[in-house]
Amino acid sequence: MVRRWTAESNQSDAIFGLSVGTAGDVNGDGYDELIVGAPEYDNGQTGEGRAFVFYGSARGPSNAPDWIAEPDQTEADFGVSVGTAGDVNGDGYDDVIVGADSLGAAFVFHGSPNGLSTIPNWSARADQSSAFGSSVGTAGDVNGDGYDDVVVGAIYYDNGQTDEGRAFVYEGSAGGLSATPNWTAESDQASAYFGNSVGTAGDTNHDGYADLIVGAYFYDNNQDNEGRAYVYEGSADGLNPVPSWTAESDQASAFMGYSVATAGDVNGDGYDDVIAGAVYDDHPEMDEGRAFVFEGSASGLSTTPNWTGESNQTSAYFGWSVGGGDVNGDGYDDVIAGAISYDHDQVDEGRMFLYEGSANGLSAAPDGAAESYQDSAWFGWSVGLAGDVNGDGYGDVIVGSPLYGHGQTSEGRAYVYGGQPDA
Repeated sequence: MVRRWTAESNQSDAIFGLSVGTAGDVNGDGYDELIVGAPEYDNGQTGEGRAFVFYGSARGPSNAPDWIAEPDQTEADFGVSVGTAGDVNGDGYDDVIVGADSLGAAFVFHGSPNGLSTIPNWSARADQSSAFGSSVGTAGDVNGDGYDDVVVGAIYYDNGQTDEGRAFVYEGSAGGLSATPNWTAESDQASAYFGNSVGTAGDTNHDGYADLIVGAYFYDNNQDNEGRAYVYEGSADGLNPVPSWTAESDQASAFMGYSVATAGDVNGDGYDDVIAGAVYDDHPEMDEGRAFVFEGSASGLSTTPNWTGESNQTSAYFGWSVGGGDVNGDGYDDVIAGAISYDHDQVDEGRMFLYEGSANGLSAAPDGAAESYQDSAWFGWSVGLAGDVNGDGYGDVIVGSPLYGHGQTSEGRAYVYGGQPDA
């Protein structure tokens, strides 16, 4: 894959790139933007964290951030999770969401013709110390009202079981997001860490409502810490209170659900698919990691995986991060997966793998890959579709490498790889 862009924090131990993603098109110019979190960034307060947005253009992302935000509070971990919020108020401009789990808070900033607001237009906090904001993202439009909704995870939330975790969904409207959650769900199992990963599942049954996917990587069901992924279907009344689908790794300590995401529609059948990572899965290499894709249908997601991918290297942790989108413009969505401890000339440099979709589903072997070329950079800690940052009609890929050093120790780096047609 061809690298098109990089950016760094230029500050030691900022771990820029711990979270990355598309910001959507926040200023309505037809180019997608990038958002990157650096949760240990210092600027007046130690470890307050910062989120950076780089605007797209015909030349690609800007070299310097066009927008930054900070909480102005010590050890807030602002930027530990970042992403697009979709368009929560229906004004035609995409919005962004940022989590600060040490504050127990999530913040949304609205887009406009002038770009993102300088102060949050919405924020929410949990009613207990629970790492609320450890994961954030768009939920899509779960009730079909034309406004996008957001989801926030709180992995240590207690409600009958210690550290069972909870996910919260706030619905959009013309006035923005609701002040209180419209939907919540939990694992009902102690120390399951439900909500470690959250996001839209797309529309897995093609009923016109977005569905939600949540991971609980410490969930036990016959195997200790095998992990579980859950999907909740949308409807005119919002998300269903019980999951329509769950999947587990069936292997002790595999941590399935450490990462979850929509895979898009990998086989072009009109139903969205999902991907889940199990970072310590052994098959047969110990802790090589594995990712599973489950395809959608009129009756929902398949009960067994339609595709799996793995690193084939001991302790590579494949599936630490996962995502999906169409990078080659063929109409089939592709998937990407990060393996933070993959070795290839450099120890623990990390690698990102790309698998392309087709009428027959995903390719068995990777169609592309990229690395950090630096020891212990943890390239692939975060991956995602960047949207189309230069307007060429192909989706681009963003990858975070939070321990990358380039003049400063662990300053972190984010990379964009340009989408293009297959040769």
